[in-house]
Amino acid sequence: MPKWFTAVWPVATFILGGASAYLRDFVTERRQLAREIKARQAERDKVITDRRETFELDHLERLNEALHKLGRAAGQAHDADMRTSRQTGVYAGTLIGEGVAEEFRQANRDVHMLRLLVLDDELRERVTQAHSAANVPSSMHRSDPQVAERRFAEAIMLLDEAHAAIAARIREIYLTASLPEHRA
Repeated sequence: MPKWFTAVWPVATFILGGASAYLRDFVTERRQLAREIKARQAERDKVITDRRETFELDHLERLNEALHKLGRAAGQAHDADMRTSRQTGVYAGTLIGEGVAEEFRQANRDVHMLRLLVLDDELRERVTQAHSAANVPSSMHRSDPQVAERRFAEAIMLLDEAHAAIAARIREIYLTASLPEHRA
């Protein structure tokens, strides 16, 4: 071997060794940073999902209760209107009592406020239809009592369907939250 080779070889291997150690450390550090970034993103996603599910569950439970109150108030108003129709021959011929009217107004207000915050578009539409239908009989002044009775039955059916859809969504949230990949 030439003399210059024996003089340069140790220096070259030292430099190559240092460069390879630097490259190895650089790659290891980059991988570690990528894992940390991914772990932080997963934690942020979990927090956001948990917060969304908590909001949605609370909201749907409140909406379900408000729909129940609306159905009860609509039923009381309908019953009062049917009693009047037996005497007068027409549906909703007189004003209902102030207590029933106030309960009906409050239930409508609550459902109106809560339905706007439903995250699922299909569920929101179903609740909107039920809400609208629950108000139809009370607006049928001086109508045929049998037509009003059919409209009330349709409203109750739509309210029941909305309740069932809300309950299904609540069950879905609880089932999804209990899956192993969501419990980490």
